[in-house]
Amino acid sequence: MRSIGFLVIAAVFILPTAASSGPAVVNGPLLAPGDTWTYGTNTSLATGLALDGHVTLAVAAHNSSEVEGRTYDAYVMSVSGSGSATGTFATQFGSLQASGEWTVSGREILDAHGLKILSSVIDLEANGTLHTSTIPLPFVFSVQNTTSYRLDGDPWQFPLTVGATASLASRMNFSEDFRLVYYGVSPNPTHVAGLAWSNMTYDVQAAVGIDTSAGHFEAYPIRETFADGSFTVSFFAPVAGNHARTEAHNGTSTVGTADLVSYRYQALEPPTFLGLTTDRWALAAIGSAAVGIVLVWWYRRRKRPAALLRPRETGP
Repeated sequence: MRSIGFLVIAAVFILPTAASSGPAVVNGPLLAPGDTWTYGTNTSLATGLALDGHVTLAVAAHNSSEVEGRTYDAYVMSVSGSGSATGTFATQFGSLQASGEWTVSGREILDAHGLKILSSVIDLEANGTLHTSTIPLPFVFSVQNTTSYRLDGDPWQFPLTVGATASLASRMNFSEDFRLVYYGVSPNPTHVAGLAWSNMTYDVQAAVGIDTSAGHFEAYPIRETFADGSFTVSFFAPVAGNHARTEAHNGTSTVGTADLVSYRYQALEPPTFLGLTTDRWALAAIGSAAVGIVLVWWYRRRKRPAALLRPRETGP
């Protein structure tokens, strides 16, 4: 379930900004509908498949949302993505190599004051080919995961000071359905659901340089550690309003990465008027002034007396 969640782990983000003196301070971002981030992802699923591709997160709304009986000031995020799937599947014929494509869609609700996930609905589907020694077999599998959290207190809120740590307990209400179909054979789909207490610890460190396809970023490593020893490290970049990179670890190895490919963060965009930024309006004004000067010169030239426009006669 955590591997599926990593496909959209970029939705949990923090915007840090440095204070003028003393330790750097991490402040919350000013998100708005229309903000988007696209990540290049590489994720290993428990089924044996590796998913490579892109996932896009977009702010759909900022409102009051009720989750597990509590109302939060929250951001609503849409999730979409696709890519290639390669790896192995355990089947009745043994472990078989598989290749194909995957898509993901869903929605997340984030606490606006700490940007922790309050709820998520994720639908992951993949289809492709199982490569046997005789003939290729088509396969389809799907995972639907719904998870919501009830926070038990919330010490991890903005502003945060670099070097700060905190512990957070939450009650997790989850449901997940998994189905695999290959060559007309459909093993019994699995369904798991229940309530569980989840304990996490957080810490934030000084900024480091991160290079991705979207550029170079000064980003703050924020680590979230789970009770089983697994953890994620997200490198949050102020100018992007989100993380530049996220790494997921199961305690012994890296099971997923997400690198920023492109983004739009409107809070740091230049102000616009009638669709143009201030500098573009300045260029337009300069251009208009230049055209005006030319027109005035031409008008005055045309208004000169005819005698002034005739060439002078010269003597023999």
